[in-house]
Amino acid sequence: MHIRKDSPAEADPDVGFSRAADEEHLIDDLAQPFLDLAEKYESARQNDVDTQTWHAIQDANVYVWRFVANYLPGQLDKTVSGEMSEVLIRIGDFMQQACLSLRENRDDALELRVIELNLNMCAQILNLRQEMLGLTEA
Repeated sequence: MHIRKDSPAEADPDVGFSRAADEEHLIDDLAQPFLDLAEKYESARQNDVDTQTWHAIQDANVYVWRFVANYLPGQLDKTVSGEMSEVLIRIGDFMQQACLSLRENRDDALELRVIELNLNMCAQILNLRQEMLGLTEA
């Protein structure tokens, strides 16, 4: 592929900056659902929500984990290793099994584990942002 000298990337040095800003925004957008779901799980745990709401939270949680496991490595392939991709898939599998188990039997320890994993994932995604900015050691 031949890049013309007058291509946008050559003509505008801010294009690289714009891409970096887009990736930072993407990372923020990917982190937020994990925080939101942790809050929803905790609220549902404390307030004994109805079955439909409980199932909706669990379904959303599984969806977000599956989405990120499939999406994040493809979008941030230089930052997300193959090993990390496998970990995301395994956690997604765990979340699916946890969802099925919690539908049958509410288990406080398992609910807390799901909340903990969501908060941890939010923090890990935000750490990617710091690494991309060169603010922490990779």
